[in-house]
Amino acid sequence: MSIVAERHRPLTDRRLGHRLLLCVQEARPLVQAAFVLRFALGALCTLGSGRPPGLTVLAGAAAWWAATTCAYLFNGLMDLPEDRANGSLRPLAGGRLDVRTARAAVAALAVTALALSLVAPRTTGCVLVFLVLGYLYSAPRGAAKLRAWSASCVTTAATFATYLGGALSTGRTPSATALLFGAVMSLWVGLIGAVAKDLGSTGGDALAGRRTLAVVRGEAATRTFCALAALCLAQFSLLGAPWTTTPVPLTTGALALAVGATLLTARCLAPRTVAPRSPYRVAMATQYGVHLATAAALLLGM
Repeated sequence: MSIVAERHRPLTDRRLGHRLLLCVQEARPLVQAAFVLRFALGALCTLGSGRPPGLTVLAGAAAWWAATTCAYLFNGLMDLPEDRANGSLRPLAGGRLDVRTARAAVAALAVTALALSLVAPRTTGCVLVFLVLGYLYSAPRGAAKLRAWSASCVTTAATFATYLGGALSTGRTPSATALLFGAVMSLWVGLIGAVAKDLGSTGGDALAGRRTLAVVRGEAATRTFCALAALCLAQFSLLGAPWTTTPVPLTTGALALAVGATLLTARCLAPRTVAPRSPYRVAMATQYGVHLATAAALLLGM
């Protein structure tokens, strides 16, 4: 038996609990947490400083976690050939999670997400839109992920739907603060995160017929694009924050975004010896930093 065949030989565990845990792992826990943070910030920016979230917000956040896990687990199923070609160690590509269990989990998570959203009915439409966008991103035919522009558009829309869902879960009209914050960070995800994640994966992506920016224009051009986009978004955020109804919390987040954009630019323009996925890691870390800084400022009533 060849080394490749041996590596991908089924090693699935019969224990249901363990297989479900592998499903969560396949769906990228760090990304799941990021989406729940986005949902929470949509709610907090609408509620304003010093106001704790209610039951509908908590139910909506749980629904969003289920929807995010569903979308990314489905993406793992559809990305299986290129993940194996790129040497991914995730459960599906490594043979630790079987396809049948993953498919069943996708269906169960979609139903769970919609059911939980009924506790906060105003979020149901957003959850449905998110699930449809998640399907379109990884669809078996004509998937948005195959082209750079469509992947960025779908990712940006799905991220903005998350902030909007969080704002609507409060039962109030989404505030200008929530919409501005959501727009800037959605563009950060669509123009930078969705593009930078393809760095270092051009071999498998090209084999799968994907026309990502890194495949079409090369990794050097992709790094330059990410650096310029990050600096532009940071500048826009710094200029826009003082004009909102809660300027101090958004200014806190804008400053964190500026720091992250500077670090990401340094990584993008660094010598080739730097790990290819380093810009993506910085982009993800920046998202966490911006959201946590803004949430702290809002919760502390700053």
